[in-house]
Amino acid sequence: MDLFKKNLELLRTSHPALARRVECESFSDLIQITASKDGCPIPLVNSISLHSNYHPRQEAVRAVADFSAGDGERTVVYGLAFGYHVLELIAKNPEKEIVVIEPRMSLFRAFLTAMDLRPFLPQTRFVVGEPPPKLLVNLRSETWKVFEHLPSVRISDVYFERLQKARRISGYIESNSLKVLVVNPCYGGSLPTARYCVRALNDLGHRAEAVECEVFADGFLSLNGVTRVKENAEALSRQFMNFMGQLVAAKAAEFQPDLILALAQAPLTPDAIQNLKKLNVPIVFWFVEDFRMLTYWKEVAPHYDYFFSIQRGPFFDELDSVGAKNHYYLPQACLPAAQQKRVLNPEEREKYSADVSFMGAAYFNRLQSFPRLLDRDFKIWGTGWNLESMIGARVQNANQRIESEETVKIYNAAKINLNLHSSTYHSGVNPDGDFVNPRTFEIAACGGFQLVDERSELAELLEPGEEVATFSSIDELTRKIDHYLEHEEEARAIAGRGRKRVLKEHTLQQRMRELLIHVFTDRMDDLRARVEKDERDPLAYCIEQAGAETELGRYLGQFKGMPDFSLKTITDHIENGKGALNETELLMLMLNQLVKAET
Repeated sequence: MDLFKKNLELLRTSHPALARRVECESFSDLIQITASKDGCPIPLVNSISLHSNYHPRQEAVRAVADFSAGDGERTVVYGLAFGYHVLELIAKNPEKEIVVIEPRMSLFRAFLTAMDLRPFLPQTRFVVGEPPPKLLVNLRSETWKVFEHLPSVRISDVYFERLQKARRISGYIESNSLKVLVVNPCYGGSLPTARYCVRALNDLGHRAEAVECEVFADGFLSLNGVTRVKENAEALSRQFMNFMGQLVAAKAAEFQPDLILALAQAPLTPDAIQNLKKLNVPIVFWFVEDFRMLTYWKEVAPHYDYFFSIQRGPFFDELDSVGAKNHYYLPQACLPAAQQKRVLNPEEREKYSADVSFMGAAYFNRLQSFPRLLDRDFKIWGTGWNLESMIGARVQNANQRIESEETVKIYNAAKINLNLHSSTYHSGVNPDGDFVNPRTFEIAACGGFQLVDERSELAELLEPGEEVATFSSIDELTRKIDHYLEHEEEARAIAGRGRKRVLKEHTLQQRMRELLIHVFTDRMDDLRARVEKDERDPLAYCIEQAGAETELGRYLGQFKGMPDFSLKTITDHIENGKGALNETELLMLMLNQLVKAET
């Protein structure tokens, strides 16, 4: 066995997700491995040597001679190269963990090809190729004592400069409350995520409010029955979307957010997004859907300042092709306050317990697969099922909507929670499935055991076989159901490790913090100015954003000089007035009703 394979096997025991990633990395033509005069392997990147060509070990001794980390400080090394400096830092303090940040996976692969990994473990924690925002969420930087390996920093100067900026904005966000306006979808699977984002942001100490577009869902859906003429129906839909865009703009002008976050299927057209940009704050989209199934993203993605997604790889190529360059991978997560372990009373236990439970909608692949499970104690919860069918007979809620509180009870009560990601055209498991659904994290946060279909992104989030159980076919699913029903202790141990990992790394509080760091890393001065200017006159700000010569600006001008200007000031004025209402007054009354619904 060659050195790379030996190192890879060793890495699997301490850094399994990293081992998988480096295994997929091909050896770069830009990296050469040569030997120093004293016979030590050294890397050359674009013909630049990252260690002394004569005595790299002696060079490392001199470099770390004056470095020391105090009590409570974490030693963090910028740049790995072939790690001679890391070995010297370990020798100086063999009991202390050292974190090594290396931007280039290709260089880490070369390191594993040339250097014995054993002297670095277990003291060294390798962080390789991680975006700075993600790195800072998982590795808080308040107590870092940084050692810079200068040749590594020089060849990756852009990355380390961005890391330094991200560290500064991370600290600023921690100590200052930002105002975030979340634009909810009218309906759909991303609506719970939008609501959870508001809660997570407030948990972080920020002030988040939602535009609860879902209160208009019935009105929007009823448009489908107004006319059968396609052109007229499309015109009505456009009018509704225009109205929702104005509603969001009015709410934003009053709230004066530092950031606007729209969730997938939020009712914002490209024109509405452009209008919101007059506020001079970042307009951000989190697309928590499958880009292959919902393709409307092509129309709106180029107009957002930042585009976050639960998929990458081919999706990033697609985003580049439509001009959406500032994209960032941000997986789903759980909200611990909503998804948690529950002790069920006897009635709840009777209602929700089952050997196997499934919570979700009646997608094609589920309809094709679930007949294989009907010989078991199998309960289904969700919507869209044919209640007259054999599968429908297992549906427990008569296709009625399941509230979050009830979902938590289902996850807690089942011996096995089945988690088969949806597909409209596969008969079982999607062999190319990538994104990980929120159910994966929510079941784990509840301490529930789950069997989830294999996903290409899953292993980086939860360790298959250790923190989550997986299956690649319905045949394998049936075998594993039988196995884990016979080995309940093994299932509980996997669920326990999964819960610990999810609560440590995959909460919506962490996702929101990562999002904020990414957005504001290059906007710190603008953010600081906005936060420090938060005492501004709200009426003057609203007029400024609307434009003094616009219809809305002129309407707001009549309230100049009034004390304690607010939306209530406007609605009181309208209610005490006479005559027919104009469009601006109607919009203000609708906005007032929306605000009341939120509170």
